[in-house]
Amino acid sequence: MPNRWLRRGERWLPSLALLVGLTGLFQITDPALPAPDHALWGAVLWGCVGIFALHLIVRLANVGARRGVGLRVYLLSIEGIADVLAALAVPLAVLLTRGAPDAWLAGLIWVLKLAPATSGMRRLKRVLAIEAGPIAAVACLFLIVLITSAAALFMLERHVQENFNSMPKALWWAVVTLTTTGYGDVVPQTAGGRLVAGLVMISGLGVLGLWTGIMATGFALESRRLDFLSNWELVMRVPLFRTLDAASIAELARLLRRLDVPEETELYDEGDVADCIYFIVSGEVEIDLEPMDVRLGPGNFFGEMSLLEGRARSSTVIARRPTTLLVLDVMDFRTFTAHHPALAGVIEAQARARAVRYPASA
Repeated sequence: MPNRWLRRGERWLPSLALLVGLTGLFQITDPALPAPDHALWGAVLWGCVGIFALHLIVRLANVGARRGVGLRVYLLSIEGIADVLAALAVPLAVLLTRGAPDAWLAGLIWVLKLAPATSGMRRLKRVLAIEAGPIAAVACLFLIVLITSAAALFMLERHVQENFNSMPKALWWAVVTLTTTGYGDVVPQTAGGRLVAGLVMISGLGVLGLWTGIMATGFALESRRLDFLSNWELVMRVPLFRTLDAASIAELARLLRRLDVPEETELYDEGDVADCIYFIVSGEVEIDLEPMDVRLGPGNFFGEMSLLEGRARSSTVIARRPTTLLVLDVMDFRTFTAHHPALAGVIEAQARARAVRYPASA
């Protein structure tokens, strides 16, 4: 029990300190903040620094006690760098600035702790690695259009207005226009300049659209890959599917979707439309039947009777423990079983046996 609470504290206390710390950093920069409140927030921020330092010490101790995980590997990882900076940034800034009020701005580096805490960041890193070629190509295209348009406006507008009398000023206009921000503070006056500006705006839409499309496609493919690998592993843990060949398991892994539910979650109620069948990977569910409820554990499935007979749900099902399920929609269920009659026969046989034993089953 104590170890469990320690693990929970290690996980949630730094997150709470991050939330409170960032709030305090925003508050302490307010010049109208009364002196007592300023002192209070300063104490809170030092408490957050202490929590980050303690978290770093615990992490270092855990890494040192864990075989096969080098201290150097941890310190050079994104997670390790974020932990070290969170613990040391403010104290070092205070020492170097001799306690200047602006030293607290170093605490803004705490936001880096969000990076390793977000699973999507690892996915983003992989997408950037896979799509590095197309992203670099679009970046080159962006750079070509940027410099070409800035040079053109410099040549066309430099004698007309001061906003284009140097390449840095023309580059600022090109960046604003190409990214479709369009502040309107710098507007071409000549006909040629306006023609170039129109082409730059259209090019900006195209370049940003390419970037967005590449990233969106990369994320979709990576999510599909991870879901497939996760579903494959879960499918292999269901005894009913172990007789299938590799091609069938791959097909089924693409059709199934994972569903994780906490305890006491109602999965469906009596009278609901039967739109899927559930396979239990872990946990336990309870089917509300007469004269007594039925509990099903890992390896079982439920919800098949309503699909086979084409009727509404005849019972209520509740997850009594944290449960991981694989869900197969009704159309996918019918298509898959049509191509795998042996599996369909097993499901129907178990459904008939269950119907005899529990007449009001789902």
